[in-house]
Amino acid sequence: MKEYEFTGKAMGTDYALSIVCSDEDLAVRISEESIHEIEAYEKQFSRFLTDSELSRLNNTKNMLVSEEFIKVTKKARELYILTKGIFNPLVQIGRMGYDKDFSTLKGSTREESTNTYNIDFETTTLDEKAMKIILKEGQKLDFGGFLKGYLAEKICKKMMHSSPLVVGAIVNIGGDLHTQGVDAEGEFFTFDIYNPITEEEIPVTLHNQSLATSGTYKRVWARSDTQVHHILDSSGIRNPDTDIISSSVINTDGGTAEAYAKVFLSLGEKAHEILPENNTLFVLIKKDGSVIQNLQ
Repeated sequence: MKEYEFTGKAMGTDYALSIVCSDEDLAVRISEESIHEIEAYEKQFSRFLTDSELSRLNNTKNMLVSEEFIKVTKKARELYILTKGIFNPLVQIGRMGYDKDFSTLKGSTREESTNTYNIDFETTTLDEKAMKIILKEGQKLDFGGFLKGYLAEKICKKMMHSSPLVVGAIVNIGGDLHTQGVDAEGEFFTFDIYNPITEEEIPVTLHNQSLATSGTYKRVWARSDTQVHHILDSSGIRNPDTDIISSSVINTDGGTAEAYAKVFLSLGEKAHEILPENNTLFVLIKKDGSVIQNLQ
């Protein structure tokens, strides 16, 4: 067995695919299909592409959408309910200045509105039968808070089940990853969570699980001479006031892992009170470098 790796850029970040099998041609074919799906998701769900399905809905407010768009929106609503509204796909980070790809945003100073706006997801209409979504005035959907983890799981499972010759797979999209099976030595996959304060690494082992990491120390920019980052609290207009700078969450569900990584940054330690009961693990790193975790 050999682990074949394929890398690239999409969805505003780097991605890496690993396929463990004995046939290189098979690995290449599977990787090409997977990369095509990642690129298709970007074209469909990017808020930076004016002709994406997401952007068109946000502009028109009332639109017939695709089956996949319905599925993703249903997942967003499920996470909204699960987190008691702390995770909210209607929160608009663009209002804080993050209104274009971060590679062109970094280092610039932005001036955007921080007025209140409609983030009541309960008022958004999701009509599965008619395949229609209706947004209220002022509402815009943004699936960036969970989509990479959701897609990583979806593609990883598809790669794993594409052939009996595949014994293991990893899909990593911007640090949100999912694993299936085992590595070339027949062992579960092990990854390191980086502590940006102490520069130490915390090893975690995954088997058919997702790992999502989010932090407030990388994606930062200036707004009104103040440094801000990409996490907003439940008000939708400001950064949360917590001492957590990095949050890593392990769950069998990729979207859930990514959403809760954001929830920990928003709520701090008390986020564990609304964690799902299915053995969700977490590693939290505080501003002083200390670590809070429930790894077993």
